[in-house]
Amino acid sequence: MKSILIPTVLENDTLHAIDIAIKHAKGKSCTIVLLTLTETPDAGSAVQFLRKTRKAFTQAQLELLNECYNAVALSANCRLEVHHQYGLSAAVLRNLLEYLGTDIIILSPSYKSERKKIHTNFCKLAGTCKKPILHLGNGCGQMAFNKALYIERNNAQIDIKDLQQLVNTQFDFKIVSQATLTEGYGQEGFAPFVNEAIERNGIDLLIETRKSKKAMMPENRMNNDAFGLPVLSIHEEAARV
Repeated sequence: MKSILIPTVLENDTLHAIDIAIKHAKGKSCTIVLLTLTETPDAGSAVQFLRKTRKAFTQAQLELLNECYNAVALSANCRLEVHHQYGLSAAVLRNLLEYLGTDIIILSPSYKSERKKIHTNFCKLAGTCKKPILHLGNGCGQMAFNKALYIERNNAQIDIKDLQQLVNTQFDFKIVSQATLTEGYGQEGFAPFVNEAIERNGIDLLIETRKSKKAMMPENRMNNDAFGLPVLSIHEEAARV
């Protein structure tokens, strides 16, 4: 275990992401990195640039950050770092993930709902990297990931056995059910089958695969957040390494 990256705007669900990260570390040495992002300011001089890039947290954010430090301090194996990044590009994110030794990215609902360009850009660029991405659901109470439902796209190029073998290297859950989302079959028609499988099998995690291309956002793509469960997104190429 190297590090777990949590991009954040320091909303309350950051604490839930911290709890998930500690649980995912499974007692092994781990660095949890909270990433805050800010657009690179326009400045005519070095002094002006430094003045504009001074990071000022609100009192509420500082209090939440202190709670995050306290939560991590209670674990015997994890430590917390805060990384401030000004500006973002595909190359910057790739180098940052390599520098931090990132094993997994955790995205909270509050972060994904941010509309500032730099945050939406992070989510898009993260989708093209080969790191696992855990999208937390709106229901923050569930923390035990035991049984997963694999939502397979009709153009997926990974066998479910290879997928299970891959997730076994980092996770303890088992894929107990599978549903295939076919071309032209929208969420309204597909959702009842997913909900039935979730209830019947006691599913507490959804799993999907993705590709590198930014254009891989077909209209029939399932909005997994609608089910209120965490979604683990695995890059297909990672299973073939």
